[in-house]
Amino acid sequence: MLIGLGPHAKRIYYPLIEKWQAEHDFELALLVELEDQQTSVEQYLRERLVQPERIVYLPDSARHGGDEFTAELDRLSGPGEIWGCIIATEPKAHGVYARWAIERGAHILIDKPLTAFNLRNRQPEEALRLLADHQEITAAAARRGVNVLVQAQRRAHVGYEMIHEYLTQFTGAYEAPLTYVDIYHADGMWNMPEEYFFRENHPYKYGYGKIMHSGYHFIDLYAWMLQLNQRLEHASCDRISLAARESNAYDHLAQVDHHLYDRFFPDAASGNLLTEAQLKEIRGYGETDAFLLLQAMRGDQVISTGSLNLLQTSFSRRAWPKLPVDTYKGNGRVRHERVTIQVGHLLNIQVHSYQSYEAKDWQGDKPGVGQYDHFDISIYRNCQLVGGEPFELIALGDAMQRTNETDKSYIGHNEAARAEVFLDFLYGRTDRAGLTHHELSIKLVSAAYYDILRRRQGGLSAPVIRTAPGASDWFSDASR
Repeated sequence: MLIGLGPHAKRIYYPLIEKWQAEHDFELALLVELEDQQTSVEQYLRERLVQPERIVYLPDSARHGGDEFTAELDRLSGPGEIWGCIIATEPKAHGVYARWAIERGAHILIDKPLTAFNLRNRQPEEALRLLADHQEITAAAARRGVNVLVQAQRRAHVGYEMIHEYLTQFTGAYEAPLTYVDIYHADGMWNMPEEYFFRENHPYKYGYGKIMHSGYHFIDLYAWMLQLNQRLEHASCDRISLAARESNAYDHLAQVDHHLYDRFFPDAASGNLLTEAQLKEIRGYGETDAFLLLQAMRGDQVISTGSLNLLQTSFSRRAWPKLPVDTYKGNGRVRHERVTIQVGHLLNIQVHSYQSYEAKDWQGDKPGVGQYDHFDISIYRNCQLVGGEPFELIALGDAMQRTNETDKSYIGHNEAARAEVFLDFLYGRTDRAGLTHHELSIKLVSAAYYDILRRRQGGLSAPVIRTAPGASDWFSDASR
């Protein structure tokens, strides 16, 4: 069962269903979408080899989920009739469909984040419900004996898996922790001023933005790497202090003001200068850029410091005011991704992945800096102490393109990682993307939004996160 056939599902899930349907002996029994997407769905399916056995169009008001809409699905499938469910809707509806699928005994592959809800003008404490959702859904899945996998693909990315495995062996051999993790991600998402008010794919009007968009991948990547320290008796942390800063849609209109829009997009249909009422409304919209500073503590000592810089106000290839059909990968988005990990004085690992054009323009060029599939890993070693070469460069993008040059379905290393999570779903493997591995990630997201909402209201907050799994007192505010 596939719930949601938006841009991401069209690019990733449906081609994977077609690729592996026969080999893995499954049928697409049911496709669920909203009524206002019927034309788009029908146009897309005309070109597809695999057709769903049945399509259900729910009212547009089902966009946010609701029991009255899952009742419609009850009439189509009873408990045990659906083996698996892919949930690819806007995140606000994730929780409703996940709970429904679990009660019917269906295994789940769900897009990140696990859940979301309207955070606009909410009290800071309400952000902590994100962790409550995780705990409730985890318990329900365990009770029903079903797997829930979250599509946060960097856990299945061959490059990051290679780094994680190397760090597992290295930190274990020398009992040396990760002391610094710096992550920078810029995706070039550029919105025209009026688009903030109607975007439903990667929206801002519900009080969240970049963190719930591509930012979750990198918060999860940080959590996954940091947890290597928990294996070290003297360096495991018992809490993480977090400070979050943001610039949101309202700020973006000052950073890239109407004069610049007028210069480059003078013929924009609705104009580039918002009214006072619109500016007042947009103040509570979600973040375009987020900056997190984290310190993992053991007792009163800092073990590891993390810095996450997550940008949308960044280099873009968008040069047109009108939205294209594909707003996911066809609207000027380009990825600049950098990761730096220090293990004290012994080891430094860096990732550099920089694009100069977007997915739709990729013609299988030779990878390298600026090319679509660029991904380099640099390793620096204190070789006189730990052996090996002082410097090693792994041009992974180049290697992956050569390896997959005869596979016409290959569309990049990140997409290959998504395919691995899809296979984990089919095979029932939970060791990489299973829901239990996301507890710390969701704690960090919850605390980040808590801090953002407190600061929007003029407060000063200092969230502290306890790292012990399942702890009921996992969160505290040191400023109170």
